[in-house]
Amino acid sequence: MLKLSFGHGSGKFALPAIAGSSLSFCFLLTPSSGHTADLQPHRAVYDMRLSSAQSGADIADVNGRMVYELSGSVCDGFNVDLRFVVMSIDEEGEETVTDLRSSYFEAPDNSQLSFAYQTFIGDFLAEQAQGKAEHQSSKVDVDLSGPDGKSLSFDGSIMFPLQHLHSVIDGAALGKHFMVSKLYDGSVTGEQLFEATTVVGRKLADPLDQRSDQISLPKALGAADAWPVSIAYFNLSDGVRGERAPDYQMHTVLHENGVSRSMNLNYGVFELEGALVELELKPMIPASTCGSSVALEEEVSVPFDGRLKKEQLR
Repeated sequence: MLKLSFGHGSGKFALPAIAGSSLSFCFLLTPSSGHTADLQPHRAVYDMRLSSAQSGADIADVNGRMVYELSGSVCDGFNVDLRFVVMSIDEEGEETVTDLRSSYFEAPDNSQLSFAYQTFIGDFLAEQAQGKAEHQSSKVDVDLSGPDGKSLSFDGSIMFPLQHLHSVIDGAALGKHFMVSKLYDGSVTGEQLFEATTVVGRKLADPLDQRSDQISLPKALGAADAWPVSIAYFNLSDGVRGERAPDYQMHTVLHENGVSRSMNLNYGVFELEGALVELELKPMIPASTCGSSVALEEEVSVPFDGRLKKEQLR
């Protein structure tokens, strides 16, 4: 999870934004017997725009672009790189550009998470975090690096981002409609633990239904089961007790291969709508080849012919 800072001076406020759990969109240390999810390496680009704002939010307009890239394999682990650049305009016409950059690696057995986050407001580096987290038997130990490096520990059953993504997909495939998980992704300052409350709707009869996409999607995506998913994220490290409001909520259509589309981010006082404008599905290395010497080109499966036009972040 990352923060976007909008506005200036006394009117400035911050809000969280997905960092991949979240797409990214987000199991236990060993796969469950009901494991079904095979994550598809891919690069997805979303155009973001303001869809609604409450009176007093001091937001006249928001637009930007999010680029999410999942690479790696079940054999060697997965990398996630995310870039989220938005320009907000307040009611006086003043502009703020916020640039969020995140990268993390999750080990194939979900035992370790290495992460790095940066938030720029204009040219100013407003926030950053870097470190490593490791699963222990009943806790997660975190080592934050840098000048303010420190060691932290969070007790309980806690998921890393791709663990959580797997659990949501596997739960959806098994017909589960409500899930609650503790989530650590190293974002913001690296000192926050989150609770993710997930609600899964009925599987779409047509996986490409409920669309706001602005591209012609590959046929393979139409063969991948999809569900409408809503996830509310709560900061468990802010000291608040009792009933609390989520930091933000994400609504999306999630496919069984991990691709998210038709995205909505609800921050309470306003909402952002995200349309998928570019999607590149990349080769998938089957788990059956892990540890073998078989040439990858013989075993890699490519889910569709051709690829959509790539576009640079602007």
